[in-house]
Amino acid sequence: MATDKSLISESKSSRRVYVPVADIYETEDLYCLKLEMPGATKDSIDITVENNELLIEGKSVLEDNAGRQIRYSEFSNMDYKRSFRIGNDIDSNKVEAKFEDGVLTLLLYKHEAVKPKKITINTAN
Repeated sequence: MATDKSLISESKSSRRVYVPVADIYETEDLYCLKLEMPGATKDSIDITVENNELLIEGKSVLEDNAGRQIRYSEFSNMDYKRSFRIGNDIDSNKVEAKFEDGVLTLLLYKHEAVKPKKITINTAN
């Protein structure tokens, strides 16, 4: 699984585009991908798989400041974008996603054909 490199890029709008940090784990059955996306919500995240590319995009959703005068603020709206090149061993029809406490967790299941098969050894009689 290959990843892109830069962590922050500037867009033409006033929103910054942030490449979320990620951890990738592999088991016999799947890859587990975790990305930090603080401020995002489940409904503000889009995940697509096309042509061996997994694309994750999202937006932070800050609270409405209507009726309040901001004196100082370091918070900003952010767009998230990260892509991963995935191999043919991943079944793109078997991808699960969960978003909790600012962390997006993806489970990318492997095709049955690429899972290791245990061979038993018989004793000679």
